[in-house]
Amino acid sequence: MKPFLHTLAEKLCKEHPQLDTITLVFPNRRAALYFRKYLAQLLDKPTFAPKLITIEEFIASFSSLKVPDKLELVHRLYKSYYEILNGSSQEPFDQFYFWGDMLVRDFDEVDKYMVNAELLFKDLSNQKELDSSFDFLTEEQIEFLKSFWGSFDEKSGKNKEKFLQVWKLLPEVHRLFKKQLLQDGLAYEGMLHREVAEKLVNGELKSGTLPIWFVGFNALTMAEEKIISWFVDHCKAAVHWDVDEYYLNNKTQEAGEFFRQYQNHAVLGKTFPADVPANFLNPKSVRVFGAAQPVGQAKLMSQLLQDELAKGIKPEETLIVLPDEKLMLPVLHGIPAEVETLNVTMGYPLSNAPMFNLIELLVELQTHRKGDTYNHRQVLGILGHSYVVAASPAAANEKRKHILQGNMVFVMGSMLRSDHVLHKQIFCEVTERSLPTGQAGILDYLRQVIQLILSIESIDALDKEYALYFLKFLNRMEDVLGNEYSSLKAFLRLFRQLVKAQKIPFTGEPLKGLQIMGVLETRNLDFKNVFILSLNEGALPSGSGKGSYIPYNIRKAYQLPTVEHQDSIYAYLFYRVLQRAENVFLFYNSETDVLGQGEMSRYLQQILFESGLKPERVVLHNPIQPLAIKPISISKAKNILDTLSSLNEGNKYFKGISPSALNSYIECRLQFYFKHVAKIKEPKEVEEDIDARVMGNFLHDTMELFYKRLREKKKNKSVEVSDFDRAENDIDQILEEVFIKQYHLEPGKKVEFEGQRLIVHEVVKRFALRILSFDKEYAPFTLEAIEHEGMLYRVKINQSPGYAVIGGKIDRVDSKDNYVRIIDYKTGKDKLEFDSIASLFVREKNRNKAAFQTILYALLYKYSSISDSVKLVPGLINRLNVFDDKFQFGFKIGKEYLTDVNPLLPEFELHLKALMEEIFNPEEKFDQTPVVETCRYCPYQNICYR
Repeated sequence: MKPFLHTLAEKLCKEHPQLDTITLVFPNRRAALYFRKYLAQLLDKPTFAPKLITIEEFIASFSSLKVPDKLELVHRLYKSYYEILNGSSQEPFDQFYFWGDMLVRDFDEVDKYMVNAELLFKDLSNQKELDSSFDFLTEEQIEFLKSFWGSFDEKSGKNKEKFLQVWKLLPEVHRLFKKQLLQDGLAYEGMLHREVAEKLVNGELKSGTLPIWFVGFNALTMAEEKIISWFVDHCKAAVHWDVDEYYLNNKTQEAGEFFRQYQNHAVLGKTFPADVPANFLNPKSVRVFGAAQPVGQAKLMSQLLQDELAKGIKPEETLIVLPDEKLMLPVLHGIPAEVETLNVTMGYPLSNAPMFNLIELLVELQTHRKGDTYNHRQVLGILGHSYVVAASPAAANEKRKHILQGNMVFVMGSMLRSDHVLHKQIFCEVTERSLPTGQAGILDYLRQVIQLILSIESIDALDKEYALYFLKFLNRMEDVLGNEYSSLKAFLRLFRQLVKAQKIPFTGEPLKGLQIMGVLETRNLDFKNVFILSLNEGALPSGSGKGSYIPYNIRKAYQLPTVEHQDSIYAYLFYRVLQRAENVFLFYNSETDVLGQGEMSRYLQQILFESGLKPERVVLHNPIQPLAIKPISISKAKNILDTLSSLNEGNKYFKGISPSALNSYIECRLQFYFKHVAKIKEPKEVEEDIDARVMGNFLHDTMELFYKRLREKKKNKSVEVSDFDRAENDIDQILEEVFIKQYHLEPGKKVEFEGQRLIVHEVVKRFALRILSFDKEYAPFTLEAIEHEGMLYRVKINQSPGYAVIGGKIDRVDSKDNYVRIIDYKTGKDKLEFDSIASLFVREKNRNKAAFQTILYALLYKYSSISDSVKLVPGLINRLNVFDDKFQFGFKIGKEYLTDVNPLLPEFELHLKALMEEIFNPEEKFDQTPVVETCRYCPYQNICYR
C-alpha cells in the first residue's frame, strides 16, 4: 500500500506540473519532510519545489505579531494580574506560576476557539441572566451552564467564594494581558490565530492567488476551521483528508468524530472525496503482546525487532511509537546492533535527565545549610551522583565512607572542600542572589557547577548535551525573571515547575533508518512495520489532562476542548498509523498498579474485539512458585572452627568474646554466626533518629566525661557530696562537647539545639542529672572505674583449643562500706527481675539479657580486681527505675534484691563453661532460634525470611 503522502505527491505532479506555484500546509514539519522525500522520488529532472509549511507558519505569515516562550507569557500575565489587583496581597511568582500557566492555556484555547471571553467569564450564579444574555446558545449548552452555576445557589463555601473572586477578574485580566502584549508586538498563539481569522472573515486581509492545499488535518480549532474555510471558499484551496472508511462511517468509532462533523460543514463538507479509502481492514499481520512492566515491553520489542530484521524487514520502513516518553532510553538501549542508523522524533523530558536530580540536590544542599555545615542527606546524595563520582571517584567515595563511619549527621564544609575543584565549588556558601560582597547567587553557583561538569572527560556526549541544555535554561530564567524569587525554596519550587514542561529535542537525519516517534509526531506518516508500546489506559489515551480554570460544564457549553475531545484525537492517531501498515506489533503492560489502574487501552480492546482483524495474542508470564522457607543451619567446618578460635584473640581494639556476643549466641546461634563468625556487616547509614541506642551513646559519653573530669580535678577516686554542687552547669558544658563530637560540628562554636537535637539534649540531661542526684545521696563513695576495659576471663573447656576467653567493658564500678557496685547504664526498658541463674542461659522470650550481661561483668571484675571478701552488687540504672521515687539499686532474684552476687557466681561459671563448650563443639550447628519474636528486630531477617 502506498503511503498517504506518496499518493498525494503523485496527485500533485499530475495536477500541478509547475510545482513552485503551489503552497502545501501540513499539521507539522515532519509530514512536510516526508512529502518532499516522496515528491523527489517521483521527479526525473530538477525543478523548483512547492512551498511546504506548517499551519502555524501559514497563519503567522498573515500577522506581524511574534509568539514568545511560555515562561515570558506567564511572567507577563503575572504583571497584568497584579496590576488589576492594584498590588494587593501579591503572592510571589513561584506560587503564581502553576495557575498562571493554567490561565495562559485557558486564554489560548478561548481565542483559538473564538469564544466571547466576556460572556465566558461572566458570573452566572444568578440564573435569570441565562434567559436574556445567552439566547445564541442551544438548549443543551444552556443546561450545561445551569448545572454548573446552579451549585452557587446553595450555601457558598470558601472555595466557591475564592473561585468567584478570581473568575470576576478574568475578563479584565484577559483584556489587559492582550493589550500589553500588543503594545510590544507580541501575542500568544491563540491570540494570533484569532486575529488572522477575524481579519480574513472581515475582509481586512488579502491573500495571493496561488493555489493552496491543506493536507492531513483532523481536529481543527475554530480559528483554524474559519481560516481554512475562508481559503476554500475565496481562493479555491483544496483540503486533503487522511481518513479511512472504517472509522469515518461507523458512528461508534470516536476516531472519526471530527471528520463526521466536517462532512456536515457548509464549506468543508464539499472537500471530502466521494470514495473514501478503505485501507484499515486490508490483510495485515497484527500481533498483541502483554509483558510485565514497561521495561519488559522494551526488552520484548527489542527481541522481536531483531527477529524481524533477520527475516528481512527494512529499518527505513519501520516505526516504533512511544506513547510513554519515559520508555525512550530503555528502547534506545535495546535497539539491535543490526540497525546502523535511527532517528528519534520526540522530546526527552528534561526532568528525567540526571542533571535535573543533581541541581535539585545542589539547591536543597544550600537550603538546609547552616553556616558552613551541611546536612548528610544532600551531601551523600551529591557525593554518590554519577557526575560527581566521575569527576573524582576516590575523593567522593572516601568522603562518603568517612561520613558513614563517623555517623556525621552534619558535615563541615572544610572537610568537603578538599581534594577536587568540583567539590570546592559545590560545597561553598550561596545566597538567593549575588551580593556586593562577592558571594555567589544560586544561578551563578549552578552555572559554575555545570561548567565544571562539562570539563569532565569521562562524561559522555549525551550527558554533556543535558548540561548544555540546563545552562541555556538557567540563562533564560535569569533573562525573564531576574531575581524574582524570595528564597532558595521558592527558587527550587519554580525551577521544578518550569523543568516539568521542558523537553530536550533530539536532532538527527529524519529520513534515514529506523524511526522512533511520539504519538503526535506520527500524523500523516505511514510505515510498513509498526511497533506501538505502552498501550495502557493513562498512556494511550493519555491520562495526564492539563489543569484548567474553566470547569468541564462551561467548556462543554462553549464547545471548548474536553476529555472526550482529547480521546477522539488519540483514537484517530492510533487507527491512522495502523491503517496502511502490513506488520503490526502492539505491546501493553500486563500488570496494573496497586489501585488497579493502567489496564489495557480501550483502543487495543477495540482492535481485539471489534475490528475483525483477528490478531495473534501472546501474554508473557512466569508462573509464581515461591520457594519453601527452609530452616538454616551451619555446620562447623574446619575454617569455621579456626575462626571461632581466633575470637579468643579478638583484635587490637578488643580481646576475647564480648558479653553482648554471648547474649547474641543464646538468643540465636545463627545470628551469632552471621555477626561474629561470618562477619556479615549491617549496611552503614547515617542515623539521626532518636532511639535507645543513640540515647545510650550520649548518656554513656556524658557520664564518662563527668566522672573522668572529676577524677582529674581531684587527683583521686573519692566522690563527695560537694562534688555535685555545679552538676547542672557541668552537664550542660559536657553535652555541648558530646554533641560536637557525635555530630562532627565545628569545635568551639556554640551548638544550636533545635528539632531532634533539642529533644536528645533535654532527655539525656534529665537522665544524667537524675543519676547524679542519686549519686549525691549515695556519696561519699569511691569511683573504682569508669568505662573500664581490658578485663579477661579464661574458661577451660573440653573442646579445641581447650580454653575460651571472655572480655568486656564495664560502664562504671564504685565502692562503699565493703560493697562494690557494677553499674550498667541502659536507656531502654530492661527488666530488673530474673528467676534464677539457669534462666539467664535458656532461650526463652522473656530471658533477662541485661542481668546476664551485668552479672558477667561482675565475674570479669572479680577475677581481675578484687578479693573474695568484698560484696559484689551488679545492677542497672535505666529509665524504668531512675525516675522512680523508691529507687533501689540492684537486681531482684525472685522477690528479693540481690545484695551480693558472689554466692551465685559458681553456678553462673558452670553454665558459662557449658555455653562456651557448646560454642566450640564441632558437632553443634549454628541454627535459628525457636523464639520467632526474636527475629522481629534482627538485622539478618532478610536472609532467613523469618
